[in-house]
Amino acid sequence: MNGRMASRLRFSVALVVATWVPSAVSAETVTIHRDLFGTPHIFAETAEGAVFGLGYAQAQDRLEELLKNYRKAEGTMAEVFGEEWFDHDVRQRMWRHRYFSEHDYARKPAKIRALTEAFQAGVRRFMAERPEKVPPWAPPIEPWQVSALGRYIIWGWPEGDAADDLRRGGVAFEPVQSEYRGSNQWLIAPGRTEAGAVIALIDPHLSWYGHFRFYEARLYGGELAYSGMGILGLPLATLGHGRYCSVALTTGGPDTGDVYADVVHPEDPLKYQYDGDWRRMTVVRERIGLRRTDGSVEQREIELHYTHRGPVVARRGQTAYSMALPYFDQIYHLDQIYRMNTARNLEEMKQALSMLQYMAQNIMVGTVQGDIYYLRNGRVPVRPEGFDFTRPVAGETSASEWRGLHPLQDLVQIHNPPQGYMQNNNVSPWAMMKESPLAPENYPAYIYNAGRTPPHQRAAMTLEQLDADARVSKADALRMAMSTEVYGAGAWQARLERAWTGLNVDINEDVNATVLRALIQEWDRRSDPDSTGALAYKYWKEALWETVFTDADKRADRFGDPPRATLTDEELIGALKTAAARMMAEHGSVEVPFGNVYRVGRQGGAHSWPVGGGNPGFGMATPRNIGFARQDDGTFLGQSGQTSTQVVVLTDPPESWTYLPLGESDDPTSPHFDDQARQLFGPGRMKPTYFLRKGDLLKNLESTTELEYEERRL
Repeated sequence: MNGRMASRLRFSVALVVATWVPSAVSAETVTIHRDLFGTPHIFAETAEGAVFGLGYAQAQDRLEELLKNYRKAEGTMAEVFGEEWFDHDVRQRMWRHRYFSEHDYARKPAKIRALTEAFQAGVRRFMAERPEKVPPWAPPIEPWQVSALGRYIIWGWPEGDAADDLRRGGVAFEPVQSEYRGSNQWLIAPGRTEAGAVIALIDPHLSWYGHFRFYEARLYGGELAYSGMGILGLPLATLGHGRYCSVALTTGGPDTGDVYADVVHPEDPLKYQYDGDWRRMTVVRERIGLRRTDGSVEQREIELHYTHRGPVVARRGQTAYSMALPYFDQIYHLDQIYRMNTARNLEEMKQALSMLQYMAQNIMVGTVQGDIYYLRNGRVPVRPEGFDFTRPVAGETSASEWRGLHPLQDLVQIHNPPQGYMQNNNVSPWAMMKESPLAPENYPAYIYNAGRTPPHQRAAMTLEQLDADARVSKADALRMAMSTEVYGAGAWQARLERAWTGLNVDINEDVNATVLRALIQEWDRRSDPDSTGALAYKYWKEALWETVFTDADKRADRFGDPPRATLTDEELIGALKTAAARMMAEHGSVEVPFGNVYRVGRQGGAHSWPVGGGNPGFGMATPRNIGFARQDDGTFLGQSGQTSTQVVVLTDPPESWTYLPLGESDDPTSPHFDDQARQLFGPGRMKPTYFLRKGDLLKNLESTTELEYEERRL
C-alpha cells in the first residue's frame, strides 16, 4: 500500500509506546487448576505467565479451532479446506488484516507484544508436547496473527454498515461474516439489589460453532485478575469482569462504515476522478492457495484495487464503489482489551474505551464502586453535512471527505440513570429503561442510529422484570438471566378463552382440541423443558401463522403484540383444531413436554438433552435466547444464542456465575465435550466461577498442571 493511501486512512490512537528492554531471562511456575467442568483457573506471578498458561489450556482443549481462527484472519483457509473458502480468503486479503498486523507489529506497546508472545509460547508448548494433536495443515505461529484475528473478529460489524449503504444504492454485497449476532445485557444499581452492589448480566448470542465460540478461563498474574470469555487465539477475554469492573457488549451502535461512488476514467478503469483531476488506484496483487479435490494446491493470483479511502468492492458502468471503514488500519484491539481488563474504576474504563478499537456495540460497565454506565460505542467518522451517508456518496469531491473521528464524549451514553437499572437486549437506547432520557432527536442520526422503536419480546420481558423488582437478589438475577417467560402470551390466552366461550364449543366434538385448549389456558407462560402448555401454545401459534396470519400480523407478532381485533373466534378455534391434529400426527399425543422437541447437545453428537426457552418462532421468544435447527428426527437442536452467559455481583471482590451451551473441550473423548449441555445449560443452572476464592476452587478441583515459563521482564 502506498504512503498516500496509508496516510489518508490512518487515524492515530493515543498510546504510550514503551521500549522493549530485555533483561536476564527468568522462570516462573504457572499453575493451571481445572475445576469439575474443565474450566482452567490459571495462577502465575505475572500477567505474561498467566496468558502463557491460557495459550497452553486453549491448545489443550481446542487446538484445531484456534489454528483455524488464525488461518481465517489471514485468509489462508482455501489452501487447506478447498473452494468453499476461496471467497472468504479473497475478502480477508482485501481488508489486509495480515498486512497491517505484521507491518505495524513493532509499533505496538512492549507490554502488548510481551503478552502476545507469551500466549503463543503456551500454544507452542502444548504443540511440542503433543505433536500427534497438531494437524498437518497447522500454520506457523506468528505474533502478528493475534492482531489480525482481533481485526477479523470485529470486521463483520463495520463492513455490514457499509454493505447496507451499498445495498440501498442498488448494489449487492454480502459480508462474509453475516451470521446472526445478538445479545442480552443489563445492569442493576446497588439501591435496587439485595446485596447493595451492582449486578450485571453479560450474555452474547452468537453461533455455538466456529470463530465466535468463546473460551472460558480465570487468569491471575501480576496486574491481571480476570474471569471471562474470549476468542480462541487471543490472550485476553473480551467479556467478563476483573477485580473492579464488568464489561458486556450487545450488537447495535452508531454507523461506522461508508461507501463512496467514484467516477472511473472511460479509458482507464484504474483511474478515478477527484477534485477535477484523475487519481490512480493502488493495485495489490495476492496469491491464494486453493486445494483441489486430488489434494494438490493451485495458486491463484488476484488483483485488488484501492482508492485513497479503501478497497473497491463493486463496479457498475463507469462507477467504482469503495468502502471506507475507520478501522481499516487499526491494530490496537488487544491493547484496549488489556486496559479494560485491568481498569480499576469507571474513569480508567472510559480511558480504555476512548481508544475506540471496538466495533459498533452497546457497551455496559458495572463497577465495585457502584457505578452503572452505558455507551453506544463505535469508531465513528465525523461526516460533513450535505451528503446522504446512508447510501453511496459522491467520491469525486473532497467535500465529502470525513472530518476526523468523534471522540468518546460525542457518543450516546448514560451514567447512573435514576431508574436504577438499564438493559440493552439489542434495542434502541430509547427502550433501555422506562422513561429513558436517551432520545434520538438529541444526537446526530448516524451516531444514534436508531429510532423510538419499541422493544421486541426478549427485551420487553426483561424490561418488565427489571422495572418490577426493586430488591433483586442473586437468585433473582440468575433466574432473569435464564428466563423462559414468553412476553405477551397472556393476551393470546385470554383471546383463546373468549373464542372458546363465544363459540360454545362442544368438548366432545374434538377431544384433542379440548385438551390442547386446557393445556394452553393452564400454562404459566414459561417454556420450561417439562412444560406441556408451552409446546401446545407453540403448535397453536404455528397453525395461526400458517393459516390465518397476514404479513402485517407476522410483523406485529414478532414483537409480542396482542392479537389484532379482526381475528375471529372461528379462526382461532380452527387453528386450535389444526394444531391438535398435527400434534397427534407427529407425537401421538397433545400432551408433550417442550423439552422432548427442543434439545441441546453437539451437532452430530450421540446425545441431546431437553432445554427450555429460546426462540422457536411464532411469537415465543424468551429472554433466554436459543436459535434452533430442525433435525431429521423432527426435534429441534440448539445451534446459536446464549454462548457465554455470565452473571456478576460486583461486591468487593466480585462474585459470578457462568455456563457454556456445550462444553469447554472439542475432544469427543473428553468428559467436557458436552457436560455443560447436560448438567447446566439444559436444566437451566449456572456454576460458580470461584473468582478470587481459591479455597472454594480447591474443593471442586479435577486436575492440576504445572508449567515452567521463561519470561523476559519489561
